[in-house]
Amino acid sequence: MVIQPELQRSKKSVIIENQYPPVMATQEELVLSLVQDGEGKAWAAQRIGWRISVGEPVCFWEGVECDPVDKFTVVSIDIPGTDLSATIPPELGGLTSLHTLILSENEIRGRIPHEVADLPNLEIFNVADNLLTGSVPSFVSPNLRSVDLSSNRLTGRLPEDFGVNHKLLTSYDVMKNTLSGTVPDSVRELVNLQTLSLTKNAFSGLLPSGLGSLEYLRYLYLDNNYFVGAIPADLARVDMRNVGGGALEEVWLQENMLSGTIPAALADASKLVDLFLDGNKLTGKVPKDLCRPEINSDFFANVPDNGEQERNYCDSIACPANSAAFEGVYPCTPCEKPNFNPYLGRVGKCYDLNQEDILKTFHEATTLAGNWKGGVNWGEDGVDSCDYTGVTCDNSGHVISIELKNRGLTGTLPDGIGFLEYLQVLDLADNELQGFVPSDLRWAPLITLDISGNKIRGIIPPTLCLKEGINGNGNNGDYNCQHIACPAGTYSPTGREGEDYSMCKPCADGSIFLGQKECIASTMSGGIRHFKNGSDSGIGVPGILGITVALVLVGICVSFYVAVRLQRRRSYRGQAVSTSDYGDSGLRPNTVGVSSLPGSEGDGEWSIRPQDERLRANEAGVSSLPEATENGSSRRPTRSKRGPDVERLQRNSVGEASLPDSAEDIKFPIPAKGGSRNTSSSSYTNSAVRVGTFPVSEESVRHLNSKIKGVSDAEAAALANAVAAFGGDSDESYGSPEQSKKKSGDSVTGDKKKRSSKSSIWDYPDPLEPSGGSVSGGGGGGG
Repeated sequence: MVIQPELQRSKKSVIIENQYPPVMATQEELVLSLVQDGEGKAWAAQRIGWRISVGEPVCFWEGVECDPVDKFTVVSIDIPGTDLSATIPPELGGLTSLHTLILSENEIRGRIPHEVADLPNLEIFNVADNLLTGSVPSFVSPNLRSVDLSSNRLTGRLPEDFGVNHKLLTSYDVMKNTLSGTVPDSVRELVNLQTLSLTKNAFSGLLPSGLGSLEYLRYLYLDNNYFVGAIPADLARVDMRNVGGGALEEVWLQENMLSGTIPAALADASKLVDLFLDGNKLTGKVPKDLCRPEINSDFFANVPDNGEQERNYCDSIACPANSAAFEGVYPCTPCEKPNFNPYLGRVGKCYDLNQEDILKTFHEATTLAGNWKGGVNWGEDGVDSCDYTGVTCDNSGHVISIELKNRGLTGTLPDGIGFLEYLQVLDLADNELQGFVPSDLRWAPLITLDISGNKIRGIIPPTLCLKEGINGNGNNGDYNCQHIACPAGTYSPTGREGEDYSMCKPCADGSIFLGQKECIASTMSGGIRHFKNGSDSGIGVPGILGITVALVLVGICVSFYVAVRLQRRRSYRGQAVSTSDYGDSGLRPNTVGVSSLPGSEGDGEWSIRPQDERLRANEAGVSSLPEATENGSSRRPTRSKRGPDVERLQRNSVGEASLPDSAEDIKFPIPAKGGSRNTSSSSYTNSAVRVGTFPVSEESVRHLNSKIKGVSDAEAAALANAVAAFGGDSDESYGSPEQSKKKSGDSVTGDKKKRSSKSSIWDYPDPLEPSGGSVSGGGGGGG
């Protein structure tokens, strides 16, 4: 629908096109498009104005504000917490002077129409705490200052250009949705950003690059996601203009899968008061300069300082290795043998190193859809673990091999499998495993690891890519993630690169799984064919039947559309069209309360959280962040304690930023953290998940050719075009294994120049290059 502004006498009107006949609508009628069906009329009856029949000018309606100069142009609609039940109508896009739209804490459902996202003067858009579905739109207005989409049911990825052309944006909040993928690099263009909140979603990959260049960033909330890799050392950037280490006050990174060590440079953030790192895979020690009383002071708030015992302020950042705590911070409890924990800030209990218990946990985690096939005896009474199906032990009774190929395993790989200290072979090929590859596998002395032919997503954890010996990894200095598994969007007959340098070849079907052994591609040229290891076969009878059914359905839809158009023409030629008390200009209110765009309240099974407790744990008990201590309440501060309140930003009348004074059609197996998980829900299908990440420029095609042997320019170009239509991510690459091994294989530092120009999924080393040992890989399973 295209909306053109026009002036008619002294009353502003717009023409709504793509309707037959074209409709001239006044501002009152455009605002009233929010009033839908009987519930909407009942809602409007309790408001001041909100009816044309009463003769009240729209500028005097409750929650509506007009331009103070011309006195009749609607510039703001602010109706939060009024129990409005409606969709966001595309007609609001006709209010081209609108700079504020606040519909938070209502029952707004459906999708966000592009007509609204395209409003040219929009400054504040707040639809938090509603029932919205669909994806996050790209906003057009260069005046945008605040976006709040938190606590809805949004899915898919952030727009790649979400940071472009928004120099004035100070707050961007999408917490508590089901968003996935990586965070676009365009975030670095939000030069005036003060608050970035991605809490409790399903984001993965590396932490967003360029965050350290945002000198006004004060509140960074990335917790409860699936981010991997190292914490950027330049997060607290220090330069000539910003000697104090930036404006950072709160950094929430807890409950991810970050690895490496804690950068000592974070201590340069002199204004830092909250730094939450618990619940990750970090190793080493907390830098002493971070152990100061003003950081995370809440954890010592109720602890008397009587001088009898010196406080260890490092424990308020993260509990040390070989200990654990209820929230991963003070008070910390040492692990008791045989339990152990190699990580900082372990939440809950230490890892159980008992071999029987690890195998029991593995069995439970991989029987999500029922027991395995093939007559297995795992878990049966009286059966020793060394006699389990597929298990081999040495003479001392230590498990050295687990081979469960094509046994129907479902679910995810548990972290504990990496703590089998004698495990050399782990073959889980050709099953239905989902989720990510746990970086904990680095602790096992693996020689063979086969996860091919499953539905595992993301990328290989960089710490695993640096591990020598797995499938020949590290031989002759060749540290290569493809030795573990082919990246998403590629395949090989074995699902990984062979020692004979047989490479993972690209698929053109946008595959998002690791370790694929075949590609399934559809083409109408020469019929539909099934590609497997380079061979193809013609279309079969089921394919013909499917095409026939599809053509019939298309014919029915076309016929229905033609009939509707004819009916509209008859109505225009003289048949009566009923109107309502909302005006008789021809713009009829939405009487069914359903958006014309896809999506409705039936799209998901999520419940809305109380709006005054933004970080309240999920009532279903799924949240990975504990809600209470043994004494009954969590000591972790809520965001509202210090975070900014951006829901009531005053309009910027001068157009300048207010800155601080200081310088898969698949079942998505990983829910947004902190949200209720219901795998039977239709909302659990995330068709917008796209992890196959191929560059699409000519230079990138050449890069594909040079890095992936056996790929011609034509194949790479065809692949790039296919993926361009499908979508993709961009991660960063990592540095050499020599750099990384200095931190016990956990701290991964990279060449800044390489990271800014290459995709981590494709920046794999060429085994024939003399440099030998460059490793790339972001991570999907733990860094």
